[in-house]
Order: sequence, then structure tokens, then C-alpha cells
Amino acid sequence: MNDDEPQPIECRAAVEISPTATNEILFLPIGLHAITPVSGGIGRPIKVKVGPESAQAIESQRSKLMASGKRPYFDFNHSDDRASFWPNQFIWRPGEGVIARGEWSDGGKRSVEGRDYRAFSPVFHVDNKRAEAATVICKDNADPNMGGLVNNPAFKDLPLWAKNGEQLPNAGATGDNVREKRETNMSNEEIDALRSKQQELEKEVEALKASAADDQKLSQSQSELRIIQLEIENAEVKAKGESLAKQVTETNKKNAESAIKSAIQRGAILPKDFRTQNELIARATSDPSFISVIGAMQGPGNQLATRITGRTVTITEEAPGAIFAALARVNSNSKKSRKPDDKLSCAREFASIYASEFRGSNANRMLAFPIANLEDAIMAAGDVTDSDLGTLAGTLVVQRTLELLKFTFPSLAMFTTDFTSEQATFNQTIMTRTVDIPDVQTYNTTSGWTSSSATTQDVPITIDHHEGVPITFNEQIMASTIRRLFDEQAPAQAYALAKSMVDALYENITDANFTTNIVSTLGAFSRSVVIDAGIALDLNGVPAGLGMRTMLLWPTFFGALEKDTALIQLAAFQKPEIITNPTGAGVALTIPVESFQVVKAPNLPTNDGNIVGFAGSKSALCIASRLPNDYTKFAPGVSYGNVQTVTDPDLGLSVMLVQYVDHTLATGNQRISLMYGTAAGQGLAGMIIKAHSSSGSSRVS
Repeated sequence: MNDDEPQPIECRAAVEISPTATNEILFLPIGLHAITPVSGGIGRPIKVKVGPESAQAIESQRSKLMASGKRPYFDFNHSDDRASFWPNQFIWRPGEGVIARGEWSDGGKRSVEGRDYRAFSPVFHVDNKRAEAATVICKDNADPNMGGLVNNPAFKDLPLWAKNGEQLPNAGATGDNVREKRETNMSNEEIDALRSKQQELEKEVEALKASAADDQKLSQSQSELRIIQLEIENAEVKAKGESLAKQVTETNKKNAESAIKSAIQRGAILPKDFRTQNELIARATSDPSFISVIGAMQGPGNQLATRITGRTVTITEEAPGAIFAALARVNSNSKKSRKPDDKLSCAREFASIYASEFRGSNANRMLAFPIANLEDAIMAAGDVTDSDLGTLAGTLVVQRTLELLKFTFPSLAMFTTDFTSEQATFNQTIMTRTVDIPDVQTYNTTSGWTSSSATTQDVPITIDHHEGVPITFNEQIMASTIRRLFDEQAPAQAYALAKSMVDALYENITDANFTTNIVSTLGAFSRSVVIDAGIALDLNGVPAGLGMRTMLLWPTFFGALEKDTALIQLAAFQKPEIITNPTGAGVALTIPVESFQVVKAPNLPTNDGNIVGFAGSKSALCIASRLPNDYTKFAPGVSYGNVQTVTDPDLGLSVMLVQYVDHTLATGNQRISLMYGTAAGQGLAGMIIKAHSSSGSSRVS
């Protein structure tokens, strides 16, 4: 076929994406456009006029495709692959252009609403590439792919103007300069096309005036001329504005890159964390004020403590990415382990890293680290290739849960505990020990020291409680920061699990186990009663020392003690920390009085004896915990999910963490569980505080 003969030519363009809620896409905007053909062009953009007849031609093409058994569709990036939109009809809408009506695919809708794609590129055909204004036509043998979502309009082959880029005046320039020149040329060509049309209309208007044509036709031509003139003005203003905006953007980008370089040098950003760097550069380029935020980012440089001893350099605060990488490595090893001892070793290492890095001055940097950047930071900072963020986040939640146990219910840290990661069977009896005060020996110059046996007493405890706290996460299992997961989930888990354990421990506070009592009314309860309780324990030989004695009080009696004028005066003139920092070392609901750590105990049972308090040493009450047997080992290869051990470094308490996915409900499930038992220890080491019998009730006296 002769190249000069009219023939269908495939063209593409870039159109702003319409909102998905309308189930419509602006296929071709109204007006005269400069379009570059995909192939068979003439070395420059051709003019295409889009009007009502364009909608009729494209709708005819859609109908013929349907009749041939091919359903028209739009794809992604002109890949001829997945569908993003299914057009059902093409219509003409005055003032807008050709509209495609249809339905979005799930992937297409998510891509637009999630801003993965910014533009739509239609595929259409025109009749004559050399015409003054080519017309959109219906091509009988066209492909069913009629367009696609794009970010950079794609072509099956480079257009001629791009191929001839080497012949441009700046042929030796860099790629960026060539691309900028091409963009400028395209803008100038569009303006030249409008000016050409302006000249034609000016001649037409002059001819109509000279021939004294009818007023309607003259008025119509004059209106078209004014529209063209406005379009030219708008195009020139737009081109100038784009040029200025480009200069500003380039300046902003250079400043942002300089700020990022400085942040890397002081350790605020990892050198290999390219994703974070690019995101920060993009944000600072669009908003120059954000550069000050980058400048304020702290790293382990001169502003943070460092010390040099000989040839050793110690950085007191590591970058979060490196710390999370270490946690991810331990978590990965634990997930792969099958032996309980290996899981325990991983749990202790994980707890050690957590204890040193998620507390103190480094805590805010760790807890506020954005989840969106977590995986890249882990990969850049360590040798971890399977970070498994869902498992890591769940393990961190449980680690935080165990840490909160001793704050929510401090009794778990104040009596005899036997918390291990050993496995046990339900209702198994184990032996734990309470420690007595050893005898003091006198050195003899002849016989030397007299050996004595360790003064301990065995306490049998039956592991008769198997408790757990299951939590189900929806698809948003990880929020924007680690901190949010801790704040939302860990406190509730800690409270539920600890209350169950402490309730069982308090059930041992009975007259049968502890024969020493002290009786008081609510009105008479004060610091002097606490002193009397201490004296009674002294006479029973109970050791008195820092952290050795605990007193549990029902809230009304705890409140009466807080109101004691003796304590108020002591706080006012000698020990203000009793009021300003009553918790002491972060333990909640606790105040120090005499030799006791006094704990508010709203779950203290009455045990049918008007009990309002309990005072004793660590050996008075005992609690032991064990891990359930790993049931996944009984059917290797059949189980799914993840089973790990998590250990608190302070309490020594270990729990079993089970994580799995329910594909039916589309949920992520996480459960922490353990088995435990409780028992009364040494009877003389504790005493019960009761409400006076005349009051009638321990809860109102």
C-alpha cells in the first residue's frame, strides 16, 4: 500500500483518570489535539479532532468486537494482560468528550484508589495522518485492548519523533536534558498547531466579512476564533508555568538530596535504606519545609553519647533498622527451631535485645519506627532474607505483654515464683522451694567452719490451670507504627492473663493456711496498723528488708492509708516521692510504707472471712508456671502456622506464642498460653488483715 494513501493509524494519548465511583472513564477529551501515532506516523504529532462522531466510531468498534466474540477491555500499561476496566458503552458528553461506561475490575479499582496509577491511555484509530485534522474511525480488525492505566504513556514501538532524538541540537546532552527538550518540543508543537488553526479562522472570518455572509455563520466562526485564542494564551501560560515549576522542583530536589546526605553521614538514615531516602526526598521536593524535619532527625553521631577506649568504639544507641534486623534474625531462627531448648535460647536472646533497646532513651526511636519502612531497613541492616513482619510484630506485642505483667499486677514479682520455659503436662505436680534464713556459724580456730544444710522448704504445686489469651487480627494486622500495636493490644492481654494468675494465687489466702490475723475497721486503718503488722511478722521471724515484704490491701483500706495524715506530712516535708512518684520503679498501684511495698488489690477475695488485706514475705505465697507441650510435634508436616517461646527478662516468665492464618475468615490469629499452679508457702510468713466483725462486711467497713 502506498504510504501516501489514507489508512487507519493506531494512536494513544494520556488522559487524567476519572474517579472510580462513577464507573466511567474520560476516553477522549473534546477538542483538537496533537497526538503521536504508535506506528506509521509522519515524524511528528498529527492533529486529531474529537467530536460527537468520534464517540459513534468508537462505540461501533466496541459493538463489532463484541459481535466477533471478543470483549473489549482496558489493561495495565498496555501489557495485553489483566483487565483494569470493562467498557460496556461509549457515549458523547457535551463539554467533556468521549466517555467509556462500564465496570472496574477489583485490581483496577484498587490501583486507582491506591494511587498506583495516575493516568489513562486510550487506544484508537484515525483515518488520515496527513489531513489538517484527522478523524477518529472504527477499525474492523482492531484488538480488543482499547486502552490501559499508565503512569508513563506506553507505546508498542517508539514514535518517530523519539527515534529522531539524536538529530536534535543537543544530541550530545544527557538523557535528562534530551527528555526535557522533547517535552518542550511537544509543548511548542501543540501551540504551533493551535496558531495554525488560528490563522485559518482569521482568514475565514475576513472572507465572511468581505462576502457579507449571514450573521450566524460569521458569529460561529468568530466564536471559534476566540476559543482558539484563549487556548493559545492558556497553553503559553501553562508552558511558562511548567518551566518555572520545573526549575523550583529541581532546586527543591537538590536541597532535599543534600539534607538526606547529611542525615546519612550522622547515622539518622541507613546508607542502604534507599526506600526511606527516596520517600523523604520526594516529600521534601514537594514540600520544602519538610527539609527542616530531615535536619532534626537524630543519629548516633556527635549529638549522641559515644566513648572511645583504646581501639574500641561504643555507640550507645544503634539505628532502629539494625536492632530490628537483629530481632528479625532471632525470630527467624526461633521459627525454624524444633527443639524446646533452641526456642528457649532464641527467646532469651530476643528478650535481651528487647530489654536493652526498647527501654530508656532509645525507646521512642524504636517504638515510633514506621512499619512501612521496616522491611527495607531490616534487609539493609542485616543478613535477614525472610523477616516475616507479621510474626515479628506479633512477637514484639507478646514481649511487651509480659513486660506489663509486673506493672499491672506487681504481686507476680513479690512472692515466690518458679517461672520456667520447661514443658509439663496438665495436673502434673512439681516441687518448688522457699528459702529460709540460714544459721550463722562461728569460726573455730581448731575445727574451722561447721557445715550446715541449705535451709529451704519444698512446696508441692499442681499445674492445674491452662490459660491463654487469643487475639484475632484483621487484614490491618500491622498499623503505621509498632507503638500502636503495643498500645492497643498488649495492655489488654497483660491484664487478662495476669488477673487470671493472681486470682488463683490469692485463693490461697485463707485462715487454714495463715493462722496469724490482725483486725481493723476502715476508720481506724492507718500507718500504725501497718507498723503493727510488721511487728507481728518480726516476732514470727520473717525477714525484713528491701523488697522482702508485701502488703495487699482492698481499695477502700488502701485509700484510707493514702489519706493518713502521718504519710501526708511525711510526703510534704521529707519524702515527696511518696506522692509525686508513688509507684516506685514503675510498679503500678504501689506505695512504700515502713518495710512493706503496699499494693492496691481490687481482686482480693473475701474467702468468707472479711479479708481486706494480706501481709507477708516472698515465701508466703508460691506460683509456678510451665509451657504446654508443643502439640505441633505430634504430627510433623501436618500443622501450619508458627509456634514460638517468648520470655520476659525480668520475671523469667515464658509463654507459648501460636500464630496462624484462618483462610476461611481471612484473619490472622495469635494466642499466648501457659500452664500454672499456685500454693500457700510458709504459714508463719504471712498474716491476714480482716475487717472488724461488727462492721458486717469487709468491703464497706
